[in-house]
This record gives sequence, structure tokens and C-alpha cells, in this order.
Amino acid sequence: MRLFFLLVAAAMGLTSFGPSPAGQGWAHALEPQVLAAAEGFTGGVAFYVREVASGEEYGFAADTPMYLSSAVKVVVMLEVLRQTDAGLLSLHQRVRFRAEDVRDGVGPIGLGPPGRVFTVRQLLVLMMDHSDNAAADRLMGLVGLENLNNLPARRGVAFSRIDTLLGERRRIYSKLDPAGARLTPRQIYELGRCATNAERARLFSRFADRRPAFSSADMDAAFEAFYADRINTASMRQVGQLLDQLSRCEGLSEQGCALAHKLMAECRTGKHRIRAGLPEDAAWEHKTGTQHHRACDIGILYPRPGRPVVIAACTRGFTQVRDAERLLANLGRAVWKALGEPLALEATGRPQRRPTAPRAGSSRAVAPRDEG
Repeated sequence: MRLFFLLVAAAMGLTSFGPSPAGQGWAHALEPQVLAAAEGFTGGVAFYVREVASGEEYGFAADTPMYLSSAVKVVVMLEVLRQTDAGLLSLHQRVRFRAEDVRDGVGPIGLGPPGRVFTVRQLLVLMMDHSDNAAADRLMGLVGLENLNNLPARRGVAFSRIDTLLGERRRIYSKLDPAGARLTPRQIYELGRCATNAERARLFSRFADRRPAFSSADMDAAFEAFYADRINTASMRQVGQLLDQLSRCEGLSEQGCALAHKLMAECRTGKHRIRAGLPEDAAWEHKTGTQHHRACDIGILYPRPGRPVVIAACTRGFTQVRDAERLLANLGRAVWKALGEPLALEATGRPQRRPTAPRAGSSRAVAPRDEG
């Protein structure tokens, strides 16, 4: 059924190709591999690939707005680096962790004691490499949401409104009850610790003094209503254009650009996503995002030095995270076969070590909190 849908979607023009010699470049070779990769996937996917040097591109539903989850932290990183380049911030600036800075999700900061001090650079590492939400929101507060929302337009790309992770959570729970807008950071943290939607619904019902309690189905509906508001959302083509600029260090100093690439190269999340479809020694700089029925992986692949390939992929509507991760790994494998391997061979005369299939059941079931 999914393959049938993809074929129909391709016929309707959701598949797009950029310029290539005689119209028969790698993008056309990628098309059947993408269809094969998506066969059996029960959710939706938006996918964009661009070879920066030639400008050749491939897109599937690439103009469809997709919720980015933690992948939006790339925008936060770029604004922090813009302000450090401008002298408005210093990477060595010390930032105190306050009680109100507690957030849910993964990351080392967690529910730590107030009073700890981090530098801006340390917060960048925590946000990008560990996908720490507390670090992300603290950096958003430093640079300012208005500046953050102006950055995409300043770079000529279209993103929806960008909000903090705390703001996101309050918006989600507000879909159930107005009390959601008044949730404290500590309450958000406790909700994030719940293992299932049913537990989360019951706990929020206590916070909101709601009887009868909300159900798991109510939580599902709240998330879908939140996604419809298009907060922290963009199409994969627009994300790809932003990554294209980053690959060329556009709008960043030499030092800022080097740090951005280092942060993305050291990302510790998403080992079973696009990374799993690439050779072990392939250079892949990226950021992932995970939320209820949503999973993304965006980044820059270097099949050979100096030949960046931008990849942006987001999925939605699946049941288990591992299903989305398997698809993302298959898409990574397809890109490598169609584009990465030829470029690597062109540079070295020998193929890189082929990737192995991702392990089945290697990730947990979807959790409504952002897992990076």
C-alpha cells in the first residue's frame, strides 16, 4: 500500500528533480531506490537530497511542511554562532542553570541542582551532540526568540514560527485543557518521564484537576492538533537550503563554521537512522529530532572531501520509532548507492566499506517527549 501511494504521489508531481546532464543524473537513479526503501512503511515521509557542487537535487514531498522536533536546534546553533561572530555573545560566557531551566527529554542536564554554571560553548555541545532540551531553551533565551525567528528569513529560507521546547510542551497540553499553558518546568519534566501516553494523560489530568481523566487517545489528538499549528516546522527543501549554506560556511566566520561542522559531526543521536545506511567511514554531520509519531534526520554527507551532499528527511504517522529509523537507514543506503559511492570511487578508486542493515528492534517505541 505504501509503495502504491508513493507511485501515485510521484505521478502527481510530489517527486522533483534538479538540473542534471541530459536529465539523467544521479537523481533519476535515486528515484526507484527511494520507492524501494519506503516499501512497507506505513507512515509518511518527506525527503530532499542536493549535491552542493553541481546543484543537482532530488525531492520527494520535499515542499511538504514537516515538524522538525530537535532538528530545529540547527537554527538555534546558527543564531548563537551569528551572535558570537558579531560580538554580541562569547563562547566563554558563563550561564547559570536555574530551577526554571529544567526540561524534559534526553540530555545530561536533566533535573540537576540549580546553580551549576556552563559556558555558551558547553551549552552548544549539550544541545547539538546530546540533544539536551534544557541547554537548547537556555540558548534560545540568550539569543532571543525574535532574533531566532528572523534568522531563516535573513538567510532566504522559509520556516514556521520557532518556539522553545517549554513553549511546545505547553502548547501541546493546552490542546487538552487551558491548564496546559500554566504547567511549570518541573511538571513538564515529570510528564516527560512517563513511559506511555496513558500514564502521561493521567498525570496531566491530576495537574489540571480533570475528572474523568484524559486518555491516551486524547493525548494523540492533542499532538496532532499541535502539529497542525506548524510550530518548529519547515519543508525538507527549505531545510536543505539552510544546510547547503552551512556546507559553504555562508553567513559564518571561519571559526564559527568550523565549530558548527564539529558539533554536527559529533552528534551522538540517530545511530540507527541515516548513519546506519552509510559506510562506517563515511563523514556524516547531522542533527536528529524525535517526537510523538515524528522522526527526522538532517545533515551533510561527505562522500569525498570537499563534495558535500545535503540530506533532509522527516517522517510522520508511524507507530514505532524503529519503523521510521529503518526507513531513514534505507534512504541513507539509497543515497550512498546512487551518489555517495560514485563520488567516493571517483576520488579514491575504491569503494568504502559497505553499511550493514540496522538491527531490528534497536530503538524504543515512540514516546511523546523529544528524544533527540
